[in-house]
Amino acid sequence: YQRRVREAVVSTQSTGDSMVNFPFRQVHPLVRKWAQPLIFGKGPIAEAICRQSPFVERQIRTPLPCLNPVYAFVHRTKYEINPELRLVRHLVDTDDGGRLGLDKMERDGSEGDPNKPVVVVFPGGNEVSISTKVQTLCSKYLDASYGDVFMCNYRGKFKTPLLTPQLTFQNGRFNDVFQVVNYIADLYPDRKILISADCFGGSCALDYLLTSSYAPVHENVIGCVAHSVQMNLYETNKGILTEPGYSLFVKNYSKYLQYVLTHDRYGSVGLPDMVRKKMGDKLYKTMSELSLDTIDDHNQLYEGFSVLLDNAFSSSDDYVYQTSPHCKLQRASLTRPMVIINAQDDFTAPVSTEDIEIFERDENLCFWLNPNGGHCSYVKTVFPTVTNYIDEMVVNCSDIMVAHSEETAEERKRDEIRM
Repeated sequence: YQRRVREAVVSTQSTGDSMVNFPFRQVHPLVRKWAQPLIFGKGPIAEAICRQSPFVERQIRTPLPCLNPVYAFVHRTKYEINPELRLVRHLVDTDDGGRLGLDKMERDGSEGDPNKPVVVVFPGGNEVSISTKVQTLCSKYLDASYGDVFMCNYRGKFKTPLLTPQLTFQNGRFNDVFQVVNYIADLYPDRKILISADCFGGSCALDYLLTSSYAPVHENVIGCVAHSVQMNLYETNKGILTEPGYSLFVKNYSKYLQYVLTHDRYGSVGLPDMVRKKMGDKLYKTMSELSLDTIDDHNQLYEGFSVLLDNAFSSSDDYVYQTSPHCKLQRASLTRPMVIINAQDDFTAPVSTEDIEIFERDENLCFWLNPNGGHCSYVKTVFPTVTNYIDEMVVNCSDIMVAHSEETAEERKRDEIRM
């Protein structure tokens, strides 16, 4: 299997193009390995995934109309409350005066295995506890006997007051993963912790698990399973900020961002007031009235809202350098196993052969490149539904990571006895 993967990588060396398949990019040779997932990694966790996951050799095909990643993404990101789930709110106060909303997902009749770790979900930047894709993932974990499943709402999201000038972002002291993990560890001092994440949350989790992390990784954390992570923000920006890419996806996302930052949508407590206060009435009015018909409008929107990061970065290039996993993995290494599942047709998260070479240097990283699935979608049917592949894949990889952690702990005990 590893030989097959290596042949696929070697076949791409001559072009160096991004491994991404959508209408306005040249189809990469690697995409021709249709329905063959490629798993990159040289460490124990990659070997365990290749050996144990049934999805490694399984053909995962999304329905033809859903191969448009925009269509698939939109019908996976609806806001619907699942009546079977109860949300129990915990408030996590950060050391800089901020606050996070941590919701425990509970369901009648779900018996958890006390030997399984506590799961903490860090979602994409748009998502909150009532997002469909968040609730379906949490339900899958409950189905798999993970009895304690938590979901993190970032600063200012879903009835969580924004008490600081900064939003949550994936770098340094404002990467709030360590605050949440420490809170969970205090609640369950004798339990292991598994991080589950996607998109923006995956970048936050990776930043936390690195040796260069702002705060040390808690000893109870066994690792992370993430998907749809923008590993190379240089390539992401290059891909989506083209006219076809903008019209397909970014325009709608920009309108969402514009609306959520200027309206109290889904309980974004204090966020519109803070935006108006920091921008001033004139700039705020300009930002809220942009038509967003062009890429220039998109850039103007982001430049205006960059004040929300409170001058944390000197420029957009500095932001990419500080936050992109592609850059971070060249400066530091992971302290815990991490599995990242991405899709070749996820045009928000393209990767290059250079990226793969960087990822393979870290023995704790297993990078899974699926032939299709889009961004956070992996839908099974044409019509809107919560049924998807990615939740099954994430929970399966979580089970493998838990078993791998237990085997490693047993080996460590045997080594200590011999010594």
